[in-house]
Amino acid sequence: MLGLAESSGVVANSTSLVLVSAATALVGLWVWSQQKPRKDFPPGPKGWPVLGNILEFMSDTPPQIIFLEHAKKYGDIFSIRIGQRWTVILNGATVIKEALLKKGIEFANRPSSFSIDLFSEGGKDIVFGQFTPTWKLHRKLAYSAFRTLATGNNERFEKLVYSILPGLIKHLDSKGSEPFNPKTTMASSIYNILATMCFGKQFEFDGPEVKFWMRMSQQGIELVGNGLAADFIPIMKHIPTPAVQKLKKFTHEFYGAINKEMEEHKASYDGGEPKDLIEILLQIRQEMEDEGSEDMTMITETHIRQTVADVFGGMIAVLLHISCIVSGTDTSIFTMHWSVGLLVQYPEIQAKVAAEVDKVVGRDRLPCLNDRDNLPYTTATLYEVIRYSTIAPLSVPHATSKEVEIGGYTIPEGTWVLVNLYSMHYDEKLWDEPHKFQPEHFLDETGEVRLHPEGFLPFSTGRRVCLGESVAKAELLLIFSWLFQHYKFSKAPGMEDEEYAESTTVAFGNMLKEKDVVVEKRF
Repeated sequence: MLGLAESSGVVANSTSLVLVSAATALVGLWVWSQQKPRKDFPPGPKGWPVLGNILEFMSDTPPQIIFLEHAKKYGDIFSIRIGQRWTVILNGATVIKEALLKKGIEFANRPSSFSIDLFSEGGKDIVFGQFTPTWKLHRKLAYSAFRTLATGNNERFEKLVYSILPGLIKHLDSKGSEPFNPKTTMASSIYNILATMCFGKQFEFDGPEVKFWMRMSQQGIELVGNGLAADFIPIMKHIPTPAVQKLKKFTHEFYGAINKEMEEHKASYDGGEPKDLIEILLQIRQEMEDEGSEDMTMITETHIRQTVADVFGGMIAVLLHISCIVSGTDTSIFTMHWSVGLLVQYPEIQAKVAAEVDKVVGRDRLPCLNDRDNLPYTTATLYEVIRYSTIAPLSVPHATSKEVEIGGYTIPEGTWVLVNLYSMHYDEKLWDEPHKFQPEHFLDETGEVRLHPEGFLPFSTGRRVCLGESVAKAELLLIFSWLFQHYKFSKAPGMEDEEYAESTTVAFGNMLKEKDVVVEKRF
């Protein structure tokens, strides 16, 4: 038998061996984790083993600002590691446009991650689908549906948008001098526009359906926040954590609501003139089936469901990756919330918008899309809201579809890519005093609207340009001009010294802090 001293020595040696082995393993892991995919891969800050640079995003500094600081050291193209995922960050108009326009095919893919794959049912939507022939056909048909429903007929689209007015007017007029949260008002309005577009019906203003979708949005924020561990450390998807289980339950509930609408449409649609997005897509699929088209196998009910989810449930999609605010419900809600906040903060700009609408439209009719050319200040103010807020500062994540060279670096196929739109929207070389809210940013010397400034890409560009860009712009202009034609918004009593243009970062999106306002009719 071993003596006590000898036994203690063995234990000590064993402990030392374990510690040395663990330390060696950690050092090896750290060395391995620092290795770039290739020697000419973009440089970047060193990260931690396993975690990479994730800890940087746990500070109070928004990621787009962190990236600008890194760009000062490493250049407009640099890399970080998010968990085990190497990610390239693109900054500045020159680099971003080279990637998305000149090399659009190479940067046309989307990342694949646990939450994205779960929510998009294996990438069968338009926003996150891979750049494949199926995706191209899917997008083409969805674009055709949009034209039929909205962009192809101004009068029809205006009627669709303004169908919400009875409920909105009743809601605003009931406030009197009572302070209220304008974000809730905007959400109810936009949900009803999208419900009309997608489902051919409206919800009760502030009714149970609206509250359901608002609850979905809030749950998504709470569930995903800045991303699930399984998205960045793939092995985690095999561990049934509470977050993963809650996301699966959430996804089931979300698509349960979409499926209910689809089943009702399948039962009631008689093949006549389609009145909403679901019926248009069902009609397209039926025509393909009647013609015996081979493409029919690429447009399944899952693809239709995902298209509706992209449009109506866009605010949920934003929560399932690390940066994006896509077109649809979310963009319009957040933009209109920012519009009210900014014009409350700058009442002189609100007054100028109202005066221009009074002069051009008058008070006896509704603003229409044909008024656009005669409303330069109003249009410029709306575009400045979009630039100043930059709701999606990192756009929708891209992934390389093949190996590509850019800026002297080589990026392997399948690499995640984040586009820092904020670096364009706040570039002092492209904008005079970019941190100042001024509609004149979008007016030229003659007072006409600058439609395509070099530093303005809120809907991205290239192969993955936002499908709903024209719809979103038209919808926002109609609501924006009508709202300030009829109402004046002001700071709530006792909050006169509060800053109403203050932002907060939520799920990597740039949101306006919620503060109550008061409203009064202008006439």
